This record gives sequence, C-alpha cells and structure tokens, in this order.
Amino acid sequence: MSQYLIDTNTYNPWQNLAAEAYLSTLIKKGDIILYLWQNEHTVVIGRNQNALRECRAQLLEQDGGFLARRTTGGGAVYHDLGNLNFTFLASPELYDLEKQLLVIERACEKFGIKTQFSGRNDIVTEDGYKFSGNAFSFGKQCKIQHGTIMIDVDVDKLGKYLTPSVKKMESKGVKSVRSRVCSLVKYNDSLTVADMRKALAEAFCELYGDYEVLSADILECEEVKATYDKYSSWDWRYGKSPACEITHIKQFSWGSVEAQMKLNQMTIEAIKLFSDAMNVEFPPKMEQYLLGKRYDMKDVDLEQDKDTFSAEEKEQALDVIEWLRDVFMEG
Repeated sequence: MSQYLIDTNTYNPWQNLAAEAYLSTLIKKGDIILYLWQNEHTVVIGRNQNALRECRAQLLEQDGGFLARRTTGGGAVYHDLGNLNFTFLASPELYDLEKQLLVIERACEKFGIKTQFSGRNDIVTEDGYKFSGNAFSFGKQCKIQHGTIMIDVDVDKLGKYLTPSVKKMESKGVKSVRSRVCSLVKYNDSLTVADMRKALAEAFCELYGDYEVLSADILECEEVKATYDKYSSWDWRYGKSPACEITHIKQFSWGSVEAQMKLNQMTIEAIKLFSDAMNVEFPPKMEQYLLGKRYDMKDVDLEQDKDTFSAEEKEQALDVIEWLRDVFMEG
C-alpha cells in the first residue's frame, strides 16, 4: 500500500476540481491519496442539480464569486477560506469509508470536538449540527469521497447565496436538503484552518502509516488545464442543469407578458407567451424567435436578426429580452 498527501495553494474551484479529477487518474492498486484544498467565495453544486434552484448564482458572480459544478452527487455547498475541503482518492480494494471518516473524527477529537456520520452523507457534531457535507464517486480505477469541514465559515454569505430567489419554477433536478449547520469554532474558538490541516495529516498518518507528500507541481500539466477549461465553461456550470419549467410575469408600457418556459440544459426548449399587447402577432413571433436560445440571452442578437421584427415589434422584443436577461442575472 502506498499513501500520499497533497495540499494545494490555489483557491480557484475550477482548478481544484480539475486537480482532483487528474489525481484520480494517478491511482494504482494499493494507493490512497488525501488531498486538501480550499475554495474562495464559491458555491459548488452537485452533478445533477439545477443552478437556478440551488443558489443565486449571478449575484454570487457579480460579487466576485465562483459557481462550480462537481462530478459527484449531493447538494449545494458554500465555500470560503474558513472552510477546508478534503478528498480521499483510493484504489477500489483500499477504499474504506469508515476508516476515512475516522480520519476526520480523530482530527476533530484533537480539538475536543466529538462527531458522528449522518445517514444523509453529512458529518455532524455530537449535538447534531452539520459541519461537513460529503459526496462520492466510484470508478473502476479509483473511488472518491470528498467533503467540507466548516471551521469558520461566513454563515451570512452562506445564507445569501444558497437561498434561491423566489420564483415559480418546477425543476426535475435534485434539490438540496437544508440542515442545521455550524462552524467548528462554535466548539473551539481558537481553532484555525491551519490547525485542522495539521490535524488531518496527523490522523491520516496514525491510521494509514507514513505518507509521501506530493508536490503541487504535478498538477501543472495539460490534463489539468483541459479539465479546468471544461469546468469553468458556461456549458458545464449552467448548461448541465436538468430540465425545469419556469414562469415570469412583467408589466410593460405596451402590455403585460407572462412567459412560461421549459428549459433543458439552460436552453429554451419550449416557450409560451401570454400577453394583452395590442399586436396579436407579436407573442407567437417572439416565441419562435426565443425557441432554442440560451436562458441568459447571451446568444440573442437583434441587430443581426433585424429583419425578424417590425420597428414597433423590435422595441417590444428588446424589452422582453432585457427583462429575461435581468431575471437571469437576479438569479
């Protein structure tokens, strides 16, 4: 058996998740890697979650944050530099969830904090507060457990970004299950992320034996860069959202509009506009124009499509497009 530890110094979630994917390709029989990493000002959603339902993604990005989508299941989580992420990457015959959880338990015990594993893939304190959400991936070459450790997270921002805006939407994606959460400083006010890093390394050594430290330089490679490009793309972060149905209503100077849309991979797959506008031809014409467009309206160009509408209709179309763009940004 060979055991390794690697700790990165980047706070970019797309880079860190790309690094995790690359590390999984390095696992050989008898190998286990403990990977420690941090993300700054980030919401990470599960593989099959709808970004619109789970968080205020556009507000997050306007505030300089990151939306990331991981390849594992589970719910949405908020990361800042008061949070420490861990990943166990192990060959299938060596993967042992109980033993891996014991690493976390022992690390916490070093600060007088008792923990237990919840049936919802959470690690909770003795009195039932969640401080760690976990997710899993099982491949033929490598099995993965990764999770969070909330040490001193800004819970105000957690609530700000993880609470989706109120909108009429039915999603076919997986919803997050909200739990009572806390940071571990509640139980030990002197605890720091650096302390937990050290404690995890010590607990890993106690349970698995001496380990080799891997240099983060191994992550400076084309494989990581290619995966980074994928994970940072709009198609991956938003376009992978499951199908949903969403309704918006707006009063314009020329009439009211109710837009009922079915989105698939954040593209308008079906749309129906109800309106009391005097021009009865405009709603069906607008429906036809928006069909197949991205929900964020980034692929809409009325100048290029100037022959689609009359001069009056173009003004109304601009109103609708700007409204839908604003709705997306507010999300």
